[in-house]
Amino acid sequence: MMRTLRKKFIFFAMAAVTVLLVILMLSINGLAWIMFERQSDETMSMLINSGGNFMQEGSHDDEDRQLRPPDRDMMRSARFFTVYLDDNGAALFANVDEIFFVNIDEAIEYANQAVKKGTSSGRIDRYKYAIEKTGDGLKVYFLDMTREVMTIQTLLRVSAIIAAGSWLIVLLFVILLSGNVVQPIITGVEKQKQFITNAGHELKTPLAIIQSNNDAMSLIHGENKYNRNIKEQVTRLSELTANLLLQARLDEEVQLRKETLNISELTESVLIPYRDSAEAAGLSFTSSITPDLHMNTNRETITQLLNILMDNAMKYTVSGGDISFTLIKESGHVRIMEENSCDAEMNTDPEKLFERFYRADSARTQTDQHSGYGIGLSAARSICEALGGKLTAEYPVQGRIRFLVLF
Repeated sequence: MMRTLRKKFIFFAMAAVTVLLVILMLSINGLAWIMFERQSDETMSMLINSGGNFMQEGSHDDEDRQLRPPDRDMMRSARFFTVYLDDNGAALFANVDEIFFVNIDEAIEYANQAVKKGTSSGRIDRYKYAIEKTGDGLKVYFLDMTREVMTIQTLLRVSAIIAAGSWLIVLLFVILLSGNVVQPIITGVEKQKQFITNAGHELKTPLAIIQSNNDAMSLIHGENKYNRNIKEQVTRLSELTANLLLQARLDEEVQLRKETLNISELTESVLIPYRDSAEAAGLSFTSSITPDLHMNTNRETITQLLNILMDNAMKYTVSGGDISFTLIKESGHVRIMEENSCDAEMNTDPEKLFERFYRADSARTQTDQHSGYGIGLSAARSICEALGGKLTAEYPVQGRIRFLVLF
């Protein structure tokens, strides 16, 4: 149990750390990209305001389009080119003085692509463009975004390396501290299991004495309703004690000794008394057992599993109902299915039936002498898990419940 809890603690802790680091990475890189986009928009705006020739002074008619010294310093670090087109889209002039990797022909080709897109701004390859209409044609401005893209890629790589390193450091600390974190839980669970085990063993002796004295009184004074009530309650307490001890033993995760069994013969022998009990109670009982099915399992626990399923069916099958039991081998798996009639109004979540001490009646009354304590199905699931199987429940139709075991 210690190892299982540590693994779960480490898994959930690192899952939370992973989500946090991913959010931080996305936030940092996303904000950086937004900042670069805003900066490039400002640079493009200055480029347009300067008419594509920010270094020239006093030659432009509109003084508002002259760049001030601080803006010129920013533009000196930018890489851009400008293409002038007439009304028919023919290239008049291309200025590629501020970029090294683009010649005039390539600049004109980029301008034609931008015009064909039909938008006033956008991106082509690694260039951001903007189109300005003039009196005699169009001006297409291109701004090189290579540096910004490379910066973002570098930031992404660096942040990923830092995140991975941080994740490994946190993993190391979580592994080292996980034992101290789960130890109080382990101690509490161990004390609880020890209490159940001790209480169960202590109850066995007085229950046996009560049962023997009650049998003696029945022989001496004759059986009456009081003797029968005592016998029924002692039987119920004995079943509860046995199931609690079984649950505690399975929770200890002790490796069960397995052997190859003829599961078909074992199942037939377990079903015999229940078939007779069902007939006496006016219930219809049918079974379909595939002969000579063998399985590597533990005889005691698999027998207890079968008994729990049948006890549950006998207790909760409605009067005049039916019980069916099936054992087959399907797709390499041993499949055990128990199905019986139940209250037509029963709509409890099937998973809740496997909770310890859960009972469908919310008041948890015991007016019905056949009602249980809600521990049997929980023990059955623990048995299946201990044997490497799976136990589920479902309502195939209204008024019927089915328990399915798969090994």
